[in-house]
Amino acid sequence: MTALFLKEVARNPWTAGLFLLPPLLALGFQGRGEGVGLVGLYSGLSLLLPPLVLALAVLLLASREEWAFLLGFPVRPFLAFLQGVLGVLLGLAPPLLLGLLLGAGLLGFSWEAGLWLLLSGMGLLLFWLGLAALLSALLLEERRALALGFGLFGLLNVLYGPLVVALAVRLRDYPLEGLLTLALLLNPQEVHRVGLLLGLKAPVLTGPVGYLVAERLGTVGPLLGLGYLVLFGLLLTLLAATLFARRDR
Repeated sequence: MTALFLKEVARNPWTAGLFLLPPLLALGFQGRGEGVGLVGLYSGLSLLLPPLVLALAVLLLASREEWAFLLGFPVRPFLAFLQGVLGVLLGLAPPLLLGLLLGAGLLGFSWEAGLWLLLSGMGLLLFWLGLAALLSALLLEERRALALGFGLFGLLNVLYGPLVVALAVRLRDYPLEGLLTLALLLNPQEVHRVGLLLGLKAPVLTGPVGYLVAERLGTVGPLLGLGYLVLFGLLLTLLAATLFARRDR
């Protein structure tokens, strides 16, 4: 099962986009310092990587006809879905890692900054692959899952900041601090971005959401933010496999 999904991802020409994204983004941060380059590259990836991951993963994981054929083999649905997600991950990770290495080389990163770039890029991949898996398991229909995925991408990467700031302003006179904290935790990629900023002390503005994260969640180090991002993606994947195993296919 894993090999089948890996082959499908590897043969898709759009997979090469994961290799091209980091070095192209890196060209815009040359000569701006290591910290700025690292955070800027991560922020750029958080905007450009998700649509590509969603398009490549959902079209494979949400195909009802494909699963109807594959589940004819003697394998449990829960494990079959996990193996499918693993195959997609193994197909997407190598070109992304190579692209990140090339981007780090173009920016002249130290080994420590280069390692953080690799880990952060893989964290983003795991998070959005987990989200793609969950939508696929819920809907098992490619177009609907992809449309909802792009909608969530817009919510988390475009509307999230203004909405959280508006929520903070509205709740400033009410004892509903837990609701604001929950809103901040629902976007782990932003938590990790703030962790990178605070940990590396990069001369980049954190923005209003970054200020709220630091104020509500305390000091978020880059390792803690990365762990939260990766854990969130893994939990989404396990939830997706559980829902897939229980639903009527």
